[in-house]
Formats: sequence, structure tokens, C-alpha cells
Amino acid sequence: MTQQDPWTRLADEALAGQGALEAERRFHDLLERLPAAAYTCDSEGLITFFNRPAEKVWGRAPRLRHEQDRFCGSFRLFTPEGTPIPHDECWMARALKTGEPHNGFEIVIEQPSGAHVVALAHANPLRDRQGHLIGAVNVLVDITDRKRAEEERRELEARVFHAQKLESLGVLAGGVAHDFNNLLTVVTAQATLALAEVSHPSPLSAMLQEIIIASERAADLARQMLAYSGRGTFVSQHVRLDVVVREMAVLLRTIVSKGATLELDLSRACVDGDATHLRQVVMNLITNASDALAGKPGVIRLRTGVQSLSTPRQSACMADPIPPGDYAVVEVEDSGEGMSECVLARIFDPFFTTKVGGRGLGLAAVLGIVRAHRGLVDVTSRPGQGTRFTLLLPSAVEHASVMPRAADEPSSCGDCSHGTILVVDDEDAVRRVAQRVLERAGYRVLVAVGGREAQRIFREHRHEISAVIADLSMGEIGGVELIRSLRAIEPSVPALIMSGYSSEDSTVISGLGVPFLPKPFTANMLVASVREVLAERGTSADFSAA
Repeated sequence: MTQQDPWTRLADEALAGQGALEAERRFHDLLERLPAAAYTCDSEGLITFFNRPAEKVWGRAPRLRHEQDRFCGSFRLFTPEGTPIPHDECWMARALKTGEPHNGFEIVIEQPSGAHVVALAHANPLRDRQGHLIGAVNVLVDITDRKRAEEERRELEARVFHAQKLESLGVLAGGVAHDFNNLLTVVTAQATLALAEVSHPSPLSAMLQEIIIASERAADLARQMLAYSGRGTFVSQHVRLDVVVREMAVLLRTIVSKGATLELDLSRACVDGDATHLRQVVMNLITNASDALAGKPGVIRLRTGVQSLSTPRQSACMADPIPPGDYAVVEVEDSGEGMSECVLARIFDPFFTTKVGGRGLGLAAVLGIVRAHRGLVDVTSRPGQGTRFTLLLPSAVEHASVMPRAADEPSSCGDCSHGTILVVDDEDAVRRVAQRVLERAGYRVLVAVGGREAQRIFREHRHEISAVIADLSMGEIGGVELIRSLRAIEPSVPALIMSGYSSEDSTVISGLGVPFLPKPFTANMLVASVREVLAERGTSADFSAA
């Protein structure tokens, strides 16, 4: 073999060097075009090249090799769980140590400004033509926005799941209350009938009184379950929240614990809603705040006012946000023990309570009432830092309130204790007790199991029937639909809607012009409601002849 001329060898090496330089230039040009952060380092970890996206990920331009800048030693690195990553164990250091690729590591980079960037880190070794390790090429894919979107999605899913759980519990509570009220109707009405038949004094009268009192207490529990489900009886009227709270001030101060101070900050706030239910909301929140103080000295602040929302507002306990607009605010804040996250997540669940002997319906009722008023409940609390409940209710334009006629105000109807009443209910026990009560009051009673049978009976006896009493929820044809169909036959027929759900369709009922009788009711309540219906229609025993 002919020995190569030294000059030829040097020329070949020069050309090889130029080729290497050209290859390196092309390689760097390729890295510069990458949308991800990319940089190279030598075998000691000193940075030899970086592209522009790398500056954005790092938060500053790194110093090159001659300035002794090692990436892993210049930034604080963490795992997604927040554990610091030692410099000599980062993905690049591993690639240089082992000579093997280390790809797909999720890391958190703390920039000099303190901001954090989440990235997927990749490192692949670089070798010369002889296979010697000369460095590594590193790529960082910024996934900060993706991780933030995933976290927001998880939070939204958690809120929706929680709200759906509460909604499902509300449906369950409403269904239980409905069936419970049907049973209580029979108990209460039969007990009042029996009490009227007992001669006084009698040991039986005291027993029957106890039954009636117990039934009333059970009805209160059912009403709280209906309030939670948003299906309670709501009488909408103009309400000044600050006036309502001011009128309750004396009562509120009697229910707070000793040593607690109740501070009121009442600004004008108006809503269209049910004053009785809104009073219940305030009472429940103040009672809850007082219990949070656990008998220790503290402060409970109650504030009313108006707040404008420029964007929709979301609450953890409600699936749907409330739209922008003006809202009346009721805020109750205490300096009590606060709540842990696990307790906070369950406070609106029916029957969940941390109180000894508590029923767990107070805050559940608050949530149901606010939902029925198309409002929002927001709660912030931390252990040892107290709790704040914020209620937002759609604000109303202030106007003069119209006071409804008192329920016990006598009405003039002449002789309203005669005529034929059609009673429609799919519960046999309710039909029987209503029939017995009305017949005892002097009425003739026709009964129907459901809407179809009621329509047939009405066609056959339309000139005899003085009024119709129908249950709101009945299988194929409900009470509202039934009354509409009967009024298509006889437009002036008086009617009364009753339900164990309370006025779940209050808007429809009020538009129909039909009074509402919630279950359970006493014998006297049923008779009084029928008389009032007949009186308001100008109906008496001569209705059929009119």
C-alpha cells in the first residue's frame, strides 16, 4: 500500500472538518426551526447551542459553553408532585452518564421570575464518528397550558359531579317528602276528625292532640326536604331583604350563643321572592354560624347589599352559573372553627351533620330555597379561620309591596257547606279521608282515581259539580292538565290543586288562577279551602242552577 502524502492527508482532514462544520450548521438550523425548546450540551453538560423557544421556557437566555452555564445547575427543577430534582439526576445528566436516551420526563421548571413551566423533557446522546460520547441534544415541550386546561376540566367535572349529586339528592328528598306528605294527610285529617267526635274531657282527646302535634312536626321535616329539592311552596312578592333582617334582629340575637357578638351591616337590597323562606334562610345561616363558635366568644357578621356581576359566576355546589347582572347579597360570616375540605364538600347534603342530635337539613334547605329563587350560594372556609356564606339573589326594582290577605281573614260566602265536590287523587287513602271530611261538612262527594275517570265523571255530572279538587301529580293526566280540560267544558268551574310536593309548578298554577292546598292538611284546612274557592267564584248551593 502506498503511503498517503502528509499534505494530502491534511487536505482530507480539512475537508472532513469542513463537512463536519456544515453538518453542525444544518443540525443547528434544524433545531432552530423546531417549535419546542431545544438545546445541545457537551459531555460535561455545558450548553453549546439553544434555539429561541428555549429562552421562553427557561425565562432567560442561557450562557454558552465558554461561560460555564449548565442548564441543570442554573434552574430549580421539580417533579409534578413538587419534589426537587437534584442536578445530577435530571434527564440530561442521566443521558450523559448512561449514554442512553431518557425521554418523556414530566418536569416543572422554576424560572428566575418565580413562574413555573411544566414541560416534557427528552435527552438523546450525541456521538462522534468513532462512537465517543460528545454531548446530548435536549428537547423541552411546554405543556403548561395543556396541564392548566386539564386541571380546569377536572375542577369543572368535580363541580358538575357535586352539583349533580346534590340535584339527585334533591329529587330523592322531594320524592320522599311527597309520599310522606300523602301519609301525613291521612294521619292528620283522620286525627282531627276523630278529635271532633270525642266527648270532652276524655283521655282520647289528649292522645289525638299528641298525634296531631307529632304530625305537624313531621310535616315541618317534609317541608325542609321540599325546600332543599326546590319544590316547596313559594309565594312570590316584593321583599326588602334589609328590612326583613332588621325586623328579625331581636330574634336573631336570642339564638346566637353567649359571648357571641352579632354585627349587622344592612344596605338596601330588594328581591322578588318568598319572605317566609328568605327568613328561614337567614335563621339557618345565623344558627349555623352560632354553632360554629362552639360556645366561645366570637363575632357573627350579617350583611345585605347589592352586587353587580359583569361575567357569569359559578359555585361549587351548583352546576349552572348565574348570568351577569345585579344581585341582592346576603352574607353571613363567623369567626368560628371553620371547616375542613372534606366537611365543606358535604355541608349541603341532606341529613349530613357534624352536630350532636342535628338533622342535617338546615343548609340543605338554604341551598334549595336559593336555587328556587334562581340564585347562588358560595362558601369559603378554612380550619381555624372561620366561615363565610355568600348568597346572591336576582335583584328587583324597588316598589311598594302589596300585602296579601291574611290566611285567617274571614270571607263572606253565605252558605258554602252544600254542593257536590269532585275529589281526584291517585292515593286511595287520601281520597277516602277527603271524602269523609267533606261529607261531614255537608257536601256531596264524587271521587275519581285519575284524570281520565275525572273527565268522564265531570261530563256526566257537570251540572251538579260545584268544585273540583285535584292532586297535582297523577300518572297520565296531572291536576293542572285536568283542570284545563274541565274548564274547556265548563269555563267557570271552581277548582283547587293539592299536592304533597307543594307548589312545584307555582307559576303554572298561578297562571291558571287555581288556589293551592299543600299536603298534609287538617280537616278544617280542607273545608276552609273549599269554602273559600266557592266564595271567590260566587258559588253556593245554587251553583248548578246559576
